[in-house]
Amino acid sequence: MVHKVSLFNLLIAAIGGASFGIVFRIPYRYFFHAVILAMIAKLGVEVISQNANMGFATFVSTFVVGSISHIFARATGKPAQAFLIPGVMFLVPGTSLYKSFAGAMSADYQSSMALLVQAIIITVSISFALLLANWVIPSKRTL
Repeated sequence: MVHKVSLFNLLIAAIGGASFGIVFRIPYRYFFHAVILAMIAKLGVEVISQNANMGFATFVSTFVVGSISHIFARATGKPAQAFLIPGVMFLVPGTSLYKSFAGAMSADYQSSMALLVQAIIITVSISFALLLANWVIPSKRTL
């Protein structure tokens, strides 16, 4: 099955990964790593969410990004968070939370609650995926 992936979304993910790299002061030689992880996160969510729900898509994408960030951390000697944060920032359900709050303020409680539950599921899946990635590929200090 052919999956339709927007090149514009991947470009935005690359720009966003670089931007978050600047905000979190990642050394410039590791910008490429952060951009790649942001693009993997966006690509993973786009492809997997076409066949599964958003919570599962976010879980798998976060697990892959978390695992790769630990591999990058081992290869470069930098903390995994330097690579992890720009990639995971695209998966945080900020839009769903905003739309849920806006719906609640306009008395559209049914769609507001549906968006809130979706945001909670995505948030929990991010947390569990990061814990699992840290368990599968632990940092050097825990070995």
